[in-house]
Parts: sequence; structure tokens; C-alpha cells
Amino acid sequence: MAFPPQDPSITWYANFFADPSWTTSLFNSVLIAVASSAFATAIALATALLMWQRESKLHQTFVGAVSLPFLLPGIVFAVSISLVAASLGLLGSLAGIILGHTALLVAIPLVTARLGLAQVEQMHVEAAKLMGYSERQILTKLVIPIIRPYLVAGALFALIISMNEYIIAFMVSGFSIETLPIKIYNSQRYGFEPTLSVGTMVYMLFSLIVLSYIAATGKLWSLLGIKE
Repeated sequence: MAFPPQDPSITWYANFFADPSWTTSLFNSVLIAVASSAFATAIALATALLMWQRESKLHQTFVGAVSLPFLLPGIVFAVSISLVAASLGLLGSLAGIILGHTALLVAIPLVTARLGLAQVEQMHVEAAKLMGYSERQILTKLVIPIIRPYLVAGALFALIISMNEYIIAFMVSGFSIETLPIKIYNSQRYGFEPTLSVGTMVYMLFSLIVLSYIAATGKLWSLLGIKE
């Protein structure tokens, strides 16, 4: 290895996608990320809507609970999730990792969904009621269209974090499943080769594309707390 790079080629990219161990780990990461971000977003949406309709101490308690993973040391939360997964018989399974990532990620789309709901004017809701809209129609024709960009952004942020998450995946996988971060770490332990740099580049390009999409189509300024 040398810097600056000499004789650049796509050989290592070809090796990456030709090696079943790398492609399997990439597939596992994508599958886990898509499933866990979808579950986390669904839970977050339901919770945000309930809190928007009626605030209660139970809802506030739930928000505090889902925020814990970002307050606790990562290894503490990972050990807790591994114990839960073991008690459910999910240790060493994709389902166990998806469970752990879902618990980790719920807070992210919950925050963005609540930001979106803050943009819903009460006067618009009252106007819809005066026009004869039912609660379901208000939800589907007024509320959801307004919060959709925020919800999509939260889901995509969760997707990126799940793709790069290592500690929970490592603790729950039980050495039987490799995600892309686990594969990269194992490759570093057993000897460096440029193929693992390709894995890093795949994640970086994926993150760049997703973040660019959020910046181009999402409510980026509102997500940053800046009024448009």
C-alpha cells in the first residue's frame, strides 16, 4: 500500500463482489438495515401520532425509554440486547440483530416525526373538521403528506446508522452471522488487504447518496432546527 495511490484499478472492487463472504456480509447488512429501519419508523410513527393527539405521562415515559440507547454506553446496551435475544432464542440470528437495531433506532424517526407534526397547523385541522373530514381523512390527507418528508428522512438516517452499527451486531450474532462492519473488523484482525477498503468505500458511497437525497428532497433545514 502506498499514498498517493499508484496504478489505480478496479481489481479490488471486482474481488470484493466476486467473494461470497463479502457479498453475503453486505447482503446481511442491507437486509438488517432495511428491516430494522422500517420497524423503527412504524413504531415511531404510531407513537408520534398518539402523542400529537393526546399527551400523557405514559407517552413521555416511552420517549425517555427509547432515548436510553443514546444515553447508555454502547457496550451496556449491546449486552442488554444480547441477554434479551438469548432469552427469546434469537441469539445468533438475523431476527435478533434486527430486534436490537430496532430498539436502538426508534428514537431517530420519532424525533423527525415529531418535528414534522409540529408543522401541522391546528387551524388547518379545524378547517378540515368543518369541511366534514373524518379523523381518518384528516390523518391520511392532511397530516401524513406534511410529515412524510420528515418521516422518510428519519427512516434514512436510521438506515445509515444500522448499516454501520457494529457492537450490537457483534454481541447478538454469536459468531454465526457477519455483517459488513463485522467482516471489515475481522479482516483487519487477520491481515490487511485492500478488499476491506472496498467495503468501507461501499458504505461511504451509500451514506453519501442517502444524505444527498435527504438534502435534495427532505426538509433539511427544519431537521437541523432552522426555520425555513
